[in-house]
Amino acid sequence: MSIELFVLVNLGADLMLLGAVARAMGRFDGRRVLLSAALSTALSVPAVVCPGIWTRLLALPVLPLALMIGRASPVIHVKAALLLAGGALLSGGLSLLAPFAARGPLGALCGMLGGCLLALMLSARSPLRGDWQVRLRLSVNGRTARFTALIDTGNRLREPLSGQPVLIVERALLRQALPEAGWRELRYGAVGGSGSMACFKPARLDIERGGRRTRAPDAWVAVSPTPLPGEARALAPSEFSAYAR
Repeated sequence: MSIELFVLVNLGADLMLLGAVARAMGRFDGRRVLLSAALSTALSVPAVVCPGIWTRLLALPVLPLALMIGRASPVIHVKAALLLAGGALLSGGLSLLAPFAARGPLGALCGMLGGCLLALMLSARSPLRGDWQVRLRLSVNGRTARFTALIDTGNRLREPLSGQPVLIVERALLRQALPEAGWRELRYGAVGGSGSMACFKPARLDIERGGRRTRAPDAWVAVSPTPLPGEARALAPSEFSAYAR
């Protein structure tokens, strides 16, 4: 295989694998995924041109994964690394360190281990607070708003262009923390009918608990002009459950 073909194939594989991990962790950002995949591919080239233990270790996607996840708690980085490892094992990626691992019984064992690891990671659920709520801090243009959101597993809304989850908040909770530009219309459908809400991407969104802040998954905020049904005044998507410890 020529080096040019290797780069193209490796870049495509890195895009798919890193993109899947980012989506599973609720931190999908197209630019970050592309940059991370490009960095991972660049680091893997020396392992092909000059094979050796150090070049193979350099090819491990530690830096690309950190770039893609960004600032987050160590727990989030560990979970993302385990997901990536499971995907690499499942796809035979271990052959980078052991050239013959992708063939024969060892390759089958790697695939089974990778499948089990992915199944365990994707089925795991972090314990939620007893009231199924998270305390959020939203920042926009230097202004902040703090409010409590109910984790709603039925909230499947996605911003159509980015595919990121959507947090639904009553306008009264945001007060002055609303952007002047960057709004998008979000269509929704429900049992009671359908409609649209204006949504925006906050500059930063954190989960607060016990005096500590944890970066929340990348999400858009849909502003409800009317009170939400029930007692909740904000509904967080299920992606937030992994961060509400």
